[in-house]
Amino acid sequence: MRQTTTEMTKKTNPASGRAFPTQETNLYKILNDSQHRQKFHAQLKHYNPLIMGLYRIGLMPLFGVSRSVMVLTTRGCKSGKFRSTPIGYFRIGGAVHLFSAWGKRTGWYANLSAHPDEVWIQIGLQKRAVHAQILQEPAEMRRTLEQFLKESPKEAQYLLGWVPGQDKIETSDFSEVYERVLMVRFIEKTG
Repeated sequence: MRQTTTEMTKKTNPASGRAFPTQETNLYKILNDSQHRQKFHAQLKHYNPLIMGLYRIGLMPLFGVSRSVMVLTTRGCKSGKFRSTPIGYFRIGGAVHLFSAWGKRTGWYANLSAHPDEVWIQIGLQKRAVHAQILQEPAEMRRTLEQFLKESPKEAQYLLGWVPGQDKIETSDFSEVYERVLMVRFIEKTG
């Protein structure tokens, strides 16, 4: 494994808090272990068609999976056809967000970039047109992450290894998240 900026920061500043994501999380393993990343990607390829099928026939809300998995639909950047993919999401400050360990290397990101006005999300049975905002400004990313930690501590523990009551935002190191995780906010179109 390569040494991350986060690990280098820890060596030079041992008084700082823990680095996130922590080593036991799936996010950390996807970012830092190529074998784990390949295995996880293979699982997604296996399960995504099943999830899409259940979404199409309206069963996802019955299973409760729509509380954490939405369908993202974009227009293909090369084909022009609509492409849908199930993807995990979080609600932060009332808005839908996704954090992608795959970064900008995904097909949906290329599609979203090529056709930013043709993006839809479906959560449960509700499908809506959205504007996608790629969070790139470090201060905005930090504010969003801090709000996520406060509003959704259980999800933050699963995703990042965050321990509410033990970890402190002020001393925690999120540099690996800022540098390597694509953060997207979806704002519903009005009118």
